[in-house]
Amino acid sequence: MESKPFFLWVLGAALIMFGALIAGQARPDVLGATTTSFGIALLVSFIFILLGGLFWITVAGVIHK
Repeated sequence: MESKPFFLWVLGAALIMFGALIAGQARPDVLGATTTSFGIALLVSFIFILLGGLFWITVAGVIHK
């Protein structure tokens, strides 16, 4: 088994985990949170989840070849 698909699979899982952690902790009512900072936190978590999914799709394409 090649190491590249495994590395991309683990990297995708880590990105999705970090995206979920950020999204799970983002709350607009905490002290010091602004609307902009809350929106940026949600945007960063969304991008992490999208990138993680992209890595998983890449692994699926490499394995099915």
